[in-house]
Amino acid sequence: MKLLLKSTVSTLALFLLFSLASQAQSHMQHPSKKMMSEKQIKKMDRKHKKHKATRRSFKSQQEFLHKRKRLSNNTHTKHMDSNSRFNHGKHYNQSNNGYKKPMPRQRGYRHFKRGWMLAYRYDRASFYDSEGFYYGYFNRHGYYFEDTFYRYDRFYSYRDRVRGRGLFDNNYYMPSACRKYGFCNKRENNYGYAPNHRTW
Repeated sequence: MKLLLKSTVSTLALFLLFSLASQAQSHMQHPSKKMMSEKQIKKMDRKHKKHKATRRSFKSQQEFLHKRKRLSNNTHTKHMDSNSRFNHGKHYNQSNNGYKKPMPRQRGYRHFKRGWMLAYRYDRASFYDSEGFYYGYFNRHGYYFEDTFYRYDRFYSYRDRVRGRGLFDNNYYMPSACRKYGFCNKRENNYGYAPNHRTW
């Protein structure tokens, strides 16, 4: 009886340790973006006026990727090291002279929800689309898309951003911090939801 009890306790302990290790590993692979504080939002609002926003020069995902690849090649041409692939190891991506990074993806929905709009309007919440593109801080003058602050146009408006619409599709996305808001269950909007991850 004692041996059976010890065996059961040991099995439960191992299972618990394995679960905690798996959760920690998952968190390290897909770190979530921290929510902005009210002070940070006010600071960003003061800094990002209309003249700070860039006019969008692409209309499709293909045009954006082509432009990004061209800029990346021009930037790194003069600083390219022929031995970089060997110096940095097997995870070095020679095509863009950098490490391959897994990009989180989120599930797209045909309709938006009022709760998401409140999170976007008041917390300026961020999200990833189904291709892994990142939508960050925004205000009435423009929005951050992949680290660039763009101005709104007739194809993408403030109303679209506050609803969580993707730039290259007609789907809507809930905030990336959906669990903190209580919008999604364990399966929905998990960064591992999509079968594959985009890498540069």
